[in-house]
Amino acid sequence: MTAQPIVSSLDFARLQPLITGGFVDAAVLRLRAFLDQARKVVPRRVPPDVVTMNSRVLVLHPGDEAPDSYELAYPDSETGGLSVLSPLGAALLGAREGDSVECAGGRVSRRVIVERIEYQPEREHHFDR
Repeated sequence: MTAQPIVSSLDFARLQPLITGGFVDAAVLRLRAFLDQARKVVPRRVPPDVVTMNSRVLVLHPGDEAPDSYELAYPDSETGGLSVLSPLGAALLGAREGDSVECAGGRVSRRVIVERIEYQPEREHHFDR
């Protein structure tokens, strides 16, 4: 049995406007489904091994020898980063270290492994990010 996914209550509030209007694609639908089923917890209670918004994550793609580093970002982020509305970004939100997640983009679906969370705002008590 898979554990119920977790989302920070702050991330939940900030992500709601992204799923309630306008353009809808596969990533928006995935994000909407995730937020509908996720258990909302206050930022201080988010486990340190859960990918949250603004987390920096090492992800291993099949066939690669070394993982890539991504920062999960809001679509309007000025820092760049991987948008939570991209197929990979939507797949990473709520994943845990060691998870294999499916990333569906276009006609191709692939699995990636969340190797390690290098930085998680909640773990570092950076609640303003």
